[in-house]
Amino acid sequence: MTKDLRKEQLTLLRFEKQIAGLAATLAAGVAVAKTADGKLHATEAQTALADVQTALINLAEVTGKAHDALNVKVIEAGAKVYEASGGVPKGDPPKVVASILGIG
Repeated sequence: MTKDLRKEQLTLLRFEKQIAGLAATLAAGVAVAKTADGKLHATEAQTALADVQTALINLAEVTGKAHDALNVKVIEAGAKVYEASGGVPKGDPPKVVASILGIG
C-alpha cells in the first residue's frame, strides 16, 4: 500500500461534491414531476422520482462508507492524508443529499 493516499481521498471528496450537485438537480425535478402528474392525473413521474431519490441516497451512503474505509486504511498505514479539508467530508454524505432533496 502506498504511504500517500491523498489522491484517492481527493477523488472521493470530489465525487461526494458531484453527488450533492446531482441531488440539487434532482430536487429541481420534483416540481416538474408534480406538474406532469397533475396534468396526466397520474403518479408515475413522482414514483419514478422517488425511486431515483432512494438510489441517490444509497449512493451517498456507499460513498460515505468508502471514505470511512479509506480513512481507516490511512490511519493503519500511517499514511499522509489530504489535509486541505482534514481529509474527511464536510458533512455526512447521506444527510447532505437528503437535505438537498428536502427529505431529511
